[in-house]
Amino acid sequence: MKKLLFFIIATALFAITPKEYQAKLGLGIDVNWATFNWIIKNKYYKKADVFKQLGFNTIRIRFKDPNDLRRKISKKAYYEHLKACVDEALKNNLVPVLSYSYKKLLNNPTNKNISHAVHTWKEVAAIFKNYPDLLSFDLLTEPGKKIKRHPKALVRFYKRAIKQIRKTNPSRIIFIAPTHASNPYYLNILKPIVKHHPKNIMIEWHYYAAGPSLRNKHKLWTVGTDYEKSLIDKKARYAKEWCEKYGLYSWVGALMPGDYNKGDHYTYDQQKNFMKAVIDTQNRYDIPFAINADTQFYDYRSGAYKREDVLKYIINYYYFTKK
Repeated sequence: MKKLLFFIIATALFAITPKEYQAKLGLGIDVNWATFNWIIKNKYYKKADVFKQLGFNTIRIRFKDPNDLRRKISKKAYYEHLKACVDEALKNNLVPVLSYSYKKLLNNPTNKNISHAVHTWKEVAAIFKNYPDLLSFDLLTEPGKKIKRHPKALVRFYKRAIKQIRKTNPSRIIFIAPTHASNPYYLNILKPIVKHHPKNIMIEWHYYAAGPSLRNKHKLWTVGTDYEKSLIDKKARYAKEWCEKYGLYSWVGALMPGDYNKGDHYTYDQQKNFMKAVIDTQNRYDIPFAINADTQFYDYRSGAYKREDVLKYIINYYYFTKK
């Protein structure tokens, strides 16, 4: 009993703070080590060293609810795989962020589905309870789809999941995100949680997760007009000011340089100029970010880079601005 009490006190005294954690996130990348069956089967998490050598600091490991996997593997086997992903990240001095996706919750936020998601986090939290503070939990990847019309259900899920996680991980950094696919303009829906200043809670928000658009006025990017740059600045500034109001720190968990999944229309110069504007903005407000995603830039099967010129520009310009 005395040893347990000492552990709890020591954890509380020496646990990493959100400010310290934000400073460690640096340049990140989303990875699909626990989402795509072919990546899971071939254990491509073992390529973590590739991303470390490129210059990434953080790995956002998106994982599915075991029930959503197309190739049915046992829950036990999947959790073992998840542990292997985190272990490999830590072995390569990468900050691992576990980000949970559950289709049923996103499409139908009933009490039953909320309870299931909370139970999943209970299991995951128990598995990683003794892991170092570098590991963090991102409670729900991109709260969009139908849950965006049910913000109270999302908040209810967050509250219950946080309470459950804290039983085994009293000081773990936990990310929560607003609705409309983590759009910072919807951060106010999180007020019922953050107004009480919960310990070690951070905000995950993002823009351009699927890249900019040549037509959508809300994420427009063509040649980098003042208006287009203002769209980037306004969102980041809003997120920064909102977080400061509640004493919070944030992170952009997904950002795509081009519209890769919607035609891939952008030239190298357009992507370069877009990312320059984004990096300058993120630096201005001191908010780290992660690009989306591994398979857009690296071919696990051949070991060859994809869009290497864009990837190298992002990395080189990011570190140039940090000198």
